[in-house]
Amino acid sequence: MTSVNRSPPPLSPKDKAYLLISPITYHQSFTVPATSTHEALKVSYAVVGRPLGEDAPTILFCAGMFGSRWMGVWLNHVAEKTGVRVLFIDRPGFGGSTSVPLSQRISVFLETIPLLLHHLQISHVNLVSHSSGTIFALNVLAHYPHLLSPTFPSISLLAPWVHQSHSSVSMLQAASYLPNPLLNHWDTLTSFIMNTAVPTFAASGGALSFITSLWGSKKNGEDQAKKVYEGYGLTLEEKEELNKLVFKYLFAENTKGGNEEARLCLKSVVGECDWDACDSYPSFVKNISETWKSRVEEGMPKLRLKVLFAEEDMMIGVKGRKYFQECFSQEKCGEGIEVSCTLTEGTDHESLVDCTTGFIEEAFRFSAEGSS
Repeated sequence: MTSVNRSPPPLSPKDKAYLLISPITYHQSFTVPATSTHEALKVSYAVVGRPLGEDAPTILFCAGMFGSRWMGVWLNHVAEKTGVRVLFIDRPGFGGSTSVPLSQRISVFLETIPLLLHHLQISHVNLVSHSSGTIFALNVLAHYPHLLSPTFPSISLLAPWVHQSHSSVSMLQAASYLPNPLLNHWDTLTSFIMNTAVPTFAASGGALSFITSLWGSKKNGEDQAKKVYEGYGLTLEEKEELNKLVFKYLFAENTKGGNEEARLCLKSVVGECDWDACDSYPSFVKNISETWKSRVEEGMPKLRLKVLFAEEDMMIGVKGRKYFQECFSQEKCGEGIEVSCTLTEGTDHESLVDCTTGFIEEAFRFSAEGSS
């Protein structure tokens, strides 16, 4: 009898989604040694795009609230397409990362960066952030300028965060006056919204800044299908199943860090919510201007700063955007920094990081320039 080689049946969208979230690259961990200020701390992280060990530029992505290492599942396709490696780190209280006191969130994140990069044998990175991840990316820039690419150092800020005292966004001003205990349930509410309530609910930008956008448009026409395939490498059905699984497992893990990050972004707890090097944007810009002016005088390349604003940003409004632009103007950033600010047409705080809009790809390509 002649044997017949049969091809395996095609995977269903749900099976394809399970296959996509399974690789160990999305579920790695590292331990930060104990110090005089904290115990040994576990840190969970993901590395997507080009594998470790290959010659490729590395991006450290500082995500917004709840934008944990699970973001890598969605952004892997763009990372592979642009030839970059992207590192996502679960900040304290997310995934497998040990929780820390509110006052230590930024300092522990900063302590983690050089240790983890050394562990992964990554010498340099460029920075990309979204929403409240701005706070963490700017601190990495301030504390570790030497960790940026030695040939084309860059930082890209997508929908950057502005405190409500400068943006006058009323919902954030109101949120800052909520009794502190109420924020203990912010992660539970967010989980309910994403896994039980209408998935397209667009709350909080900073809190759901990335994940809400991934449900994308409900238009199921050929144009939308093409954009989803180009942005994610998936069919509409596969992406929908992937969204469900990621939200399910993201919120099955620890997300209490979201409560603390809400407090941090709002600066709602006196004495515990300092933003470290970027607590004042004008002072921050003055300091990095001096740093990069000195570096350029020593023969090093200029820092390239790219800012992508959403056209309709409910988290910072027009006033917040103008404030940020004024703080980070070319004149104030000085001779050692090249500044580019763009108002992206047709976007909001969430959709700016939806891969179908192309701006994540733009940021990744910008970060990779001059790497080869």
